[in-house]
Amino acid sequence: MTLMDGGNDIRLAPTVLRWLDRTAYDGEPPATRDHRVDVLARFAGFVGKEPDEIVEFCFLRKRATGDRFVSTERRRIVNEQIQAFVEEQGWTLKEAVVNGNIVRGFLIQNAVPIGTK
Repeated sequence: MTLMDGGNDIRLAPTVLRWLDRTAYDGEPPATRDHRVDVLARFAGFVGKEPDEIVEFCFLRKRATGDRFVSTERRRIVNEQIQAFVEEQGWTLKEAVVNGNIVRGFLIQNAVPIGTK
């Protein structure tokens, strides 16, 4: 998966738009923004889901009421996937933390409270 996947620019996905809007800062170089989107796109390709699907995977609905809630188990799974992705990329030390946190930041901005181990 890249910035363009199957003709679709992932930057147009609602969850990605929300994330970019909430995390943009004045003077952010386009290369920095592109790097963040590229890391997210590569992670999405790694797990075989679109960004919106990654966020939705973290939620479940109560059978009785239909209320939506964040799944602790699914957050754990996604966090393990982030760790596996970072390791597969060969990132270490600060680069591993920064790039893993790009994906975590995307989730946080989409109402998925997630952290490292």
